[in-house]
Amino acid sequence: MQILFPGQSERLYTEFKDSNYNLVDPSGSVTVDIQGFNGNYVLQDGVGVRQSLGIYYYDYDTSGATFGYYGAWWKGTIDGIAITQDLPNPFKIESPREAVRKGVYLDRVRSKLYMHLDSGGFVNKFPRNREILDLMQNSLDWINAHPPHLTSFDYITLPDSFIYLLEMGTVILALQALGIFEAGKHFVYNDNGLSLTRDRSAKYMALYGAILQQYAKNLKDTKTIYSLNSVNMKGMFSSTTGYPRSLSRALRGTSKFS
Repeated sequence: MQILFPGQSERLYTEFKDSNYNLVDPSGSVTVDIQGFNGNYVLQDGVGVRQSLGIYYYDYDTSGATFGYYGAWWKGTIDGIAITQDLPNPFKIESPREAVRKGVYLDRVRSKLYMHLDSGGFVNKFPRNREILDLMQNSLDWINAHPPHLTSFDYITLPDSFIYLLEMGTVILALQALGIFEAGKHFVYNDNGLSLTRDRSAKYMALYGAILQQYAKNLKDTKTIYSLNSVNMKGMFSSTTGYPRSLSRALRGTSKFS
């Protein structure tokens, strides 16, 4: 997902293809509508610029825009038919402060997975940042949804005590994703007594299970402590406190003054 910062002008791109998935130029003008997550349009009928065959862009000025998610709906005419994208090209306008924190957490997750961009053969796990950032957001959602206290942390408001959980949750989800990916590449080959087995998926899932067990306990304990510290108790209640059975017994020992 493309990330934009407020106060800047950045290019939003799209591709147009025909029924055979070949790049093609629409006839007439190409326009774009930009819609916010709340359903309101911040731009309508912006005129796209052709860069090359089937590739168009629009320079979007983010001055005055609010933080959040947006979608760019591109429109054009192909083979005499006016078309609009079924799904928009999503992008996000976010605070540079949030981007800095995400960058730090991303770097630390790569360290835990032994896959820094300068570490040679380990790059092939997740060569792009996009996959890890998606998993990191899933980890943050995991923390927020975990009982007993539903929270709404983002990368800026996340307490320091939760940062480790955010990173380890991302590692767990990464191992799960790698296990699913490698399951599709699993094979066994036999030829005249020579056997070859490719089974990385089981190894990733074994690591996933071992780390998940400890992580689940740490997440529960941390969320419980946070919840208790966030509750403002107004009084103490006891199950041993009872109500009198009758008014006369309740008034026993009292005096009546005239």
